Parts: sequence; C-alpha cells; structure tokens
Amino acid sequence: MNKKINITERNILEGEKANPQNCAIARALKEQVRGKITAISVLPSHVVFSKKGISYFAEMPKQGASFIKRFDEGKSVNKLSLTLKFEESYSLV
Repeated sequence: MNKKINITERNILEGEKANPQNCAIARALKEQVRGKITAISVLPSHVVFSKKGISYFAEMPKQGASFIKRFDEGKSVNKLSLTLKFEESYSLV
C-alpha cells in the first residue's frame, strides 16, 4: 500500500528528537493511517508499524532520512510530504 504522509508544523513541534516512536514522522503516521497503530518505529533506513496484529514495513526515502537526521540534531526542518510504500511484514516491531 502506498501512503502519502504529510508531516505538519504541529508534528514537528510536538515530535521528540531521537525517539522512533514519537518523532515528527511517527506522529504524522499515527494521525493519518486509518485504524489504531499499536507499535511504530521510524528510523532513517525504514519505517515499521503494527495495527490489528499485522506489521507493515517501508523503506525510508532519502528525503525522509535527511529530515530525520536534521530533526534529531535539533536543526531547522520544514513540513514535508512523503510517499511510503508499505508491505506486510512478518517481523515484530
């Protein structure tokens, strides 16, 4: 499933640096994915989340990896739209 995620100013302001479960991108995903996400991990290399007992995995685009690096270093970041290509995954979050 392809999912376009819009990272807003609010996500950026409320996101926690170096927290894969509550960074700006994780917050945006929790808001914009239908159904309750029960676990999530956002890393510069990939995103994985679970909902309704199914895990989903997507590689992180370069633009997203750069955003994460700048965000975690406390540098200025702007709102961003990312298209993530999720596949069902059998690994646990």
